[in-house]
Parts: sequence; structure tokens; C-alpha cells
Amino acid sequence: MTAFDISKIDLTKYLFFTGKGGVGKTSIACATAIGLADQGKNILLISTDPASNLQDVFSQEFNGHGVAIADVPGLTVVNLDPEQAAAEYRESVIAPYRGKLPESVIQNMEEQLSGSCTIEIAAFNEFSDFITDESKQAEFDHIIFDTAPTGHTLRMLQLPSAWSTFISESTHGASCLGQLSGLEQRKEIYKKAVRTLSDGNATRLVLVSRPDDASLKEAARSSHELHLLGIENQILVVNGVLEQMDNDYAISNQIAIRQKSALAAMPEALINYPLYSVPLRSYNLSNIGNIRRMLSEDHLEADVNYTPLSG
Repeated sequence: MTAFDISKIDLTKYLFFTGKGGVGKTSIACATAIGLADQGKNILLISTDPASNLQDVFSQEFNGHGVAIADVPGLTVVNLDPEQAAAEYRESVIAPYRGKLPESVIQNMEEQLSGSCTIEIAAFNEFSDFITDESKQAEFDHIIFDTAPTGHTLRMLQLPSAWSTFISESTHGASCLGQLSGLEQRKEIYKKAVRTLSDGNATRLVLVSRPDDASLKEAARSSHELHLLGIENQILVVNGVLEQMDNDYAISNQIAIRQKSALAAMPEALINYPLYSVPLRSYNLSNIGNIRRMLSEDHLEADVNYTPLSG
């Protein structure tokens, strides 16, 4: 398994880091963004994860428009707030009807647009604007998305086709989507966003996992669902790999053995994609200095030799 050394990997314009909570997705996305910026590239890092801790890593507040990082020249960070985006989306749909429809109807519209479906619509609205913005494409060498945990991310990716079907077949708002205002005029934007996601020359989906059975199985499920959506441009990064066994420490030895066993039994859905490793780090990945070290220290190569089992 090859080390995730970004100086030796041909990275695409768009990089999407996804994985279940706790696997280190945000840390690796930040380390990639910082490493590329340190190479002199202009990088845009965008979080669509409501649980993201970007503000802790960079020790500053962010917004949905972009903040330059003084300690990392060339890096701009955007933190999309799904709740705020949902509120703005909801008001944009309802505002034209205020004062024109009975208050009871307005309240019903507000209820329809108060669920998780609306949050995902709003999040995808924000996301699609960034991935289809030609000025952003010209300004930045790489645009990196620290996406939400796997299930949420996949639902966002699946929504455009569902919306297209709903818009083409429906003339009423009897759905979790609520009123259709604003969706029809954005159909082409959504289609362009999905085409970009599926384009292997433009985009890589980076599945982040830990070297344990549960995380690898979750990554395999994500990989399969992405494959069903026509998104095959995937790579797997296994985070937290013990580089070598230490016979002086029984606990770490046991961990290393379990990791090797999990990697040897890696789900078949993952073995056809490029595999990379990030070593287990002994320090807290909560600041720019340590995040910068995460992918740039010597001895990046993980000391793990395994043969994936078939079947």
C-alpha cells in the first residue's frame, strides 16, 4: 500500500474527501490543502460537513464566502453552514407568497420546508455553485471538499436525479421538496455538477477509512453506492496505520496485528481502486503545524504488506 504523498500523486482539480465520522477525513483534507498550498498552488478548501472542526484547526472563524489563511499563503477556506443555507433557501421559496396567500398556507409551506430534505437541498445548492463556477475554476488550482459523513454525502449526490424526475413529472408541491420555485431554473446547474463529479479527469472521490473491519466495510458500502451513481473515479486512503510492530509494547503489537488482519480481509469492492496509507500519528492534529506534518514527515510509507482476499 502506497503512502498518501501528495507530491507524488497526480491530483485532479476537484477532490472530495468522504467517510464516516471519526476516520480523520477533515484532518486529511486539511493536510492535503495545506500541502498543496505549500507547493505554491492556489487552493480552495470547502467544508459541507455540519460537524467539521475547521475553525479549530485554523484558529479562526469562517463563513460561506471564503477566508484567506494568513499562515498558509494560497489557501482560502469556506465553511458552508447547512442550517443557515436551509433558512435562506426556505425564505427564498416562501418570500414571494407572503402577503399574497393566507397565513395558514404560509405556515404549511414553512412546515414542508423545515425537514432534513430542505437542508440537503440547500447544501447542494451551495455545493453546486462552487463546482460549476468558472471563475473559481480559473482562480484555484485545486478545489477540495471536506464533505459530510458518508450517508449525508451520498444523499446529496443522489438528489439531482430525484429532483429532475420530480420536476418533470410534478406540477404541485406535495413532496418533502415543498414548492418547486427555484428548482427548475437550477436543473442545468445540478446536471453540470453531477457531470463534473463523474468526470475522472476533473474529480477524485477520496474514501477515507481506518484500518479496521467496520470502517473498511463502511467505505466499501460508500464505494458501491457511488459506483451505482456512475461515480467510479475513487481512491481509498487508510488513515492511522501503524508503520511497524514494536515487541516491547504488547498493546501496540495487538493493534498492528488487528490492522493487518483487517487490511488483508479488505472488502472486494475496494481492491480495484488505488490504495494509500497515512501512518498513525502520536500528536494531536488540532493546529496548522501538526496538520502540516501529517503528510510531510519522512517515513511516510506504511510498513504493511497484505494480500486482499477475494470472495
